Amino acid sequence: MKSIGDPQNQLCSIHVAGTNGKGSTTNDIRNVLQEAGYRVGSFTSPYMITHYDRIRINDQNIKETTFLSIANEYYDSWITWDLSMFEIDMCIAVIYFVKEHVDYCVFEVGLGGRLDATNILYPMVSIITNIGLDHMELLGDTKEKIAREKAGIVKTGIPLITGEHAKECLDVFKECVQKKTTTLIECAMPKHIVEHEDGIWFDYKDRKNLHLQSHAAYQAYNACLCIEVIDYLNAYHDIKVSEEALRVGLRKANWIGRFEMMRQHPLLLLDGAHNAHGIQALVDSLQGRSSIRIIFSVLKDKNFEEMLDILETLTQDIVVTPFQNERALDVHVLKNRSHITLEEDYRIAIQKAMSDGVDTVITGSLYFISEVRAYILNIMEKEEGMT
Repeated sequence: MKSIGDPQNQLCSIHVAGTNGKGSTTNDIRNVLQEAGYRVGSFTSPYMITHYDRIRINDQNIKETTFLSIANEYYDSWITWDLSMFEIDMCIAVIYFVKEHVDYCVFEVGLGGRLDATNILYPMVSIITNIGLDHMELLGDTKEKIAREKAGIVKTGIPLITGEHAKECLDVFKECVQKKTTTLIECAMPKHIVEHEDGIWFDYKDRKNLHLQSHAAYQAYNACLCIEVIDYLNAYHDIKVSEEALRVGLRKANWIGRFEMMRQHPLLLLDGAHNAHGIQALVDSLQGRSSIRIIFSVLKDKNFEEMLDILETLTQDIVVTPFQNERALDVHVLKNRSHITLEEDYRIAIQKAMSDGVDTVITGSLYFISEVRAYILNIMEKEEGMT
C-alpha cells in the first residue's frame, strides 16, 4: 500500500475484529450511519451471494466493471507484491472507497487482527466483538492468545470498544491499550430481551424498547456494541447521528445468512454459526422451540464434535451433510455417532425437511449457508411461479 501512496490513510474508517458477530456489527454500524445520511463503505467476508458483495457502498455491491477497472489498473503491483485474493480485495475496497469519496467506511477483519490485511488501517475506533476458540491452529490455543492476536488491531491513541466480558480477555485488552496510550470501552449487557412476531425488543442502559427485525437474541449484543460505537463517534468525532437515526438504522439492519428466516411456518432458518461459540448462541436463541430438525455442515478444521454436542442439547434430529468445498468435513467420520443422520446430498436433506413440514434450522459454515441459500431461493421462485 505504501508503494501506491497509502490510499487507506485518506479514509475515515472503523475497524471490526472478533470471533463472532463481526459481520453483523459491521452491518449495524453501516446501516445506522447510512440512516443518518452518510455515504458508507463496507468490507466484509466471506461473500454470501457474489464475490462483489464483499465490497459495498450504502449496501450496494461494487459493480463488476468497476472491480475489473481497478484490477486492471493495479494488476502489475499485485503481481510484484504477490498478493493473496483477500489482500487484493482489501486493496480494491480501499481504492474504490477513496475514488467514490465515501464519508465513512467499516472494515471487517478477515482472520485474527495483528497479521490481517485490514490492519493497514488507522481507524477512528477499533472494535473487538468477542473472543472464542476458533482458528486455534493460527491464532493460539487459549482465549488469552487469541485475544492478543485480535488486539493487534489496537493503534496508538485509538480507543478499543469490546463486547467481550471474560476477565482473561479483558486483561489482555487492558494491557494492550495501556501500551498504546489509549482507552478501553466495555460494552454492557442488553436487558429485557423479548421476542415478538416482528423481531426482538430490548433495553440498553438508559435506552428503552430498542427494536431489531432479527429474531436472534444474540443480535441484541451486536446492536449494543453498535450503540457504543455510535455514541463514541458522536462524542469525539465530527459525526452527528440522531437518536431516531440510531433506532431506525438498527431496526432496518438485516444481515443475510445470520438467523435468517426464509420461511416462518413451518420454520426454515439459516444461520452461519461456524464455530462452537456461534452454535451456542444459536441454540440459546432457539430455546423454547420444540421438534426442530438441524441440517449441519462445516469445514473439517472446525471443532465439529463440540458443535454437535451443543446442538444435541436442543434436538436429537440432526442431519449432517457435505457441500462443495475442498475443506468441507467428510461426514463419514461421524458414522458411529448416535442421533446423527448422514446425507450425502444437502439438497435431498432440504427437500425431505420441507416435505416433512418440520421446523428446520440449517447451520454451519458460511460457505455452506451461501450455497444452500441460493438453492432454497431457487426452489421458492419455482413455487411462486406455479401459484
